[in-house]
Amino acid sequence: MTDPNRNTRGKRTRLIVAVTMILGLFLIALAVIVVFWFPGAKDRSPEYVRDGNALYVNTARDVKYVGTGECRDCHLEIYKAFMKTTTARSMSRLDTSNIIEVYPQREAVYDSVLNYYYEMLRRGDKFYQREYRLNSHGEVIHERLLEAQYVIGSGKNLRMYFYDENGMFCQLPLTWYVHKNRWDMSPGYREFGNVRFTRFASSKCLACHNAHMDASPVAGERFLKPYPLGVSCESCHGPGELHVKLKKGESVSLPSRDAKTIVNPIDLSPQRQIDVCQQCHLQGKSWALRGDAGWFDFRPGMLLEDLWSVYTYATVHKEEFKVADSGFRFSLSRCYRESHGVTTCRTCHDSHGMFRGSATEFNRQNCQKCHPPESLPGQGSKYVHKETDDCVSCHMKQTGTKNTLHGVINTDHWIRVDANETTIDWTSNRTPRELQPLQSLMPILDAKDSSAQIRKGIAYYEYYKGHDLRTAYLDSAVRYLRKDSEQLRGSASGQFVLGQIEVLRGNYKEAVNLFERTVTLEPTFADGYWRLGNMHHSLKRYGQAEVMYRKALEVKPAQPQYFASLGVTLSESGNPTQAAELLERAIHIDQENPDAYYLLGTIYARDFRDVRKALPYFERLVLLDPDYENAYLSLGAAYIATKRYRDGIATLKKEIELRPASAPAFFNLGRAYIEIKDTLQAVAAFRRAVKLDPTMDIARHQLRALGE
Repeated sequence: MTDPNRNTRGKRTRLIVAVTMILGLFLIALAVIVVFWFPGAKDRSPEYVRDGNALYVNTARDVKYVGTGECRDCHLEIYKAFMKTTTARSMSRLDTSNIIEVYPQREAVYDSVLNYYYEMLRRGDKFYQREYRLNSHGEVIHERLLEAQYVIGSGKNLRMYFYDENGMFCQLPLTWYVHKNRWDMSPGYREFGNVRFTRFASSKCLACHNAHMDASPVAGERFLKPYPLGVSCESCHGPGELHVKLKKGESVSLPSRDAKTIVNPIDLSPQRQIDVCQQCHLQGKSWALRGDAGWFDFRPGMLLEDLWSVYTYATVHKEEFKVADSGFRFSLSRCYRESHGVTTCRTCHDSHGMFRGSATEFNRQNCQKCHPPESLPGQGSKYVHKETDDCVSCHMKQTGTKNTLHGVINTDHWIRVDANETTIDWTSNRTPRELQPLQSLMPILDAKDSSAQIRKGIAYYEYYKGHDLRTAYLDSAVRYLRKDSEQLRGSASGQFVLGQIEVLRGNYKEAVNLFERTVTLEPTFADGYWRLGNMHHSLKRYGQAEVMYRKALEVKPAQPQYFASLGVTLSESGNPTQAAELLERAIHIDQENPDAYYLLGTIYARDFRDVRKALPYFERLVLLDPDYENAYLSLGAAYIATKRYRDGIATLKKEIELRPASAPAFFNLGRAYIEIKDTLQAVAAFRRAVKLDPTMDIARHQLRALGE
C-alpha cells in the first residue's frame, strides 16, 4: 500500500491547473485534480511459458480467471484450510461476521494539524467513519460520514477501510491497529499529512492485496464488478478457465501433449517458483514497469523481470527493512545463494495453511537438512546450539511492535549467523526523507536489456514523487533517461517521464515537445494527450488544449479528470454551456472531487446568473473540503444572494475562523447584517474589511452610506 507522502503517497496523483475566475465577490483559485497512469497491458497473442518439460498454456492473455469458488469441489480440504489463512483474508467485505475491532470506539481520534476528529461507527449491519470539526465553543461546524465497505488487511497486523467510488477504492482515515488494540490514523496520515478521503488503492496496491481484478477499459484505476475478495488460488496457480473446463469434460484445444492448464508452483524451476511469491513480497523503494506491462499482468510461471523492475537503496542496512521486503532480504542469505535453487520460499512456508504441527520443529528439520546438529558449534563457542533450539528466533530477527512503523510485527528474511544481535530500528521511516542523506538506487529485479537505463531513470522519478522531493533525484532521473538517446527516442514512457520533469522545472514548451513524441510513439496513451492539453492550457492555447483533451477522452471516455479539464478550458474560452455539461459528467463519475463542484457553482452563478442552481454545488464543496480556499466565502455569498441571510452569516463566520484576514468575508458579512437591519454589526464588519484591505472602496462606500 503506498504511503500518502508528498504528492503521490496515497493521494490521487494530482496536477494543479491554475484557473482564475471572477464571480462578483466570489474570488476563485481553481485547481483541477487529475489521475495519470502509463498505458496498461494491451491485448496480445497467446504467450505460453515453457519451463523444463512443461508448457503452461494458462499464461496466455485470453485465459480467464474463474475465482476461488471453482476450486472448492475438487480440492475441498485444501480450500477449507486456505480460506482460513491470512492470505485468503487479505481483502474482504466489511460486515458483522468478521468484526475484530472494539465498538463503540472509546474516544475520537484527533488530528491536531488539520483540526479534525474521527470515529468509526456501527449502525445496524453497516459501518461508517465520521469526520467532524469543532469550533472554539465546542460546537460541530463540519461533519462528514462515509461508509466503510471493504477491508484491506487480514487482521494480523492492520485493518484498513475503503469505500467503492464507482470502481475506485478510496481509503478512510481510520485504521484498526491489531497489536495496539486501538483505532488511529491510517498509515502515513500522521507522518506525512492527513489526506482525508482522497487516498485510493492503485492497481499496484490491489494486485498484491487482492486477486486478479478486471480494469475498467474506459477509466484509469477503476475496476469492474463483481470484485474478487482476497488473494485467490489463481494468484499462485494462474487463471483456471482451461483447467476447470477440462475437469468438467468440456472440449479444450491444447497446443501439445506436454501442455498444462494450471500451474503447480512446486513444479516450476526455482526462479519462477520464487517469483510466484515475489509478485507481492518484493517491495523495494521504487519500481518501473517494463514496456506496456501492467500490475495485474503477472501470471504464475512467468518471470517477474519480464514485466517490471524493482529498486532499493544501494547501501543495505541490517537493522531496517520494509513489510514486504521478504524476497529481497531472503536473497541476501547464504542459505539462498549457496543452495543452488534448493532453498526457496516453500522450503519453510505452507501457503495452503495445511500444516498443523510444531512450527519450531518443522523449521529446525528444514535447517538441519543443510546444517546437521553435529556440524553446529557446541560448548565453548559464542553460539551454543541444542537440539531443541528454535533456529528462527536466533537467525531470523523478528521486529516486535515497539520500533516498527505502525506497530506491525514482521520477520526479517535475511537469514544470518548474528541476526539475534541486530537491533531493528525503523526510525528513518518516521524521519522526513529530506533530512536524510541522498540515496542511490540499485536494481534488485531487472532484465538485462537495452531499456534498463530508461527504467532506472523512471525509478528515480517515481522515488522523487513518492518519497523525497529533492531535485537531486530529478537530476538522476534525467541522467539515466538520457544515457542512451537511441533507446529514448523509441520509449513512450521515457519521453512521458521527461515531459513531466520539464513541467516541474517550468519548461512548458519542451514538455509539449516530449508529450507530442509520447503520443506519436503510443497513439493510445490517453494521459499523454491529457498532459499535452494541460500544457496548451497553461500557455493559453485553448483551442489546442481542447483538441488534446478530446483525444484523451476518445481513449478513456469515462475519465472524470479529462472531463473536468476540458470543462475548465471551455469555460475560460467562453463556452460555459458545454463546460457545465462536461463538469456534470465528471461529478457523475467522481462525486468526491471538490474542484468540479467549485467550478460548476461558479459557472452557474457567474455565467448563467442562477445562484439558486449554484447553491447545492457550493454546499457539496464545503462538505467535501471545508478548508478549500474561498469555499465558505462562495457559499456564504450564495446564501445572501438567495436571501438566506442568517445561513450566510453563519457560513461567513466559518470562513473568518479559518481565514481571519479575509476582507471579502467581512464585506459580505456586513452586507448580510444590513439585510437583517443590524447596523452596528454591519459597520463593524465593513470597518474590519477596510482595515484588512485599504483598497476596498466598495466597503468604504457602504460605511459612508451608513453615516460612518
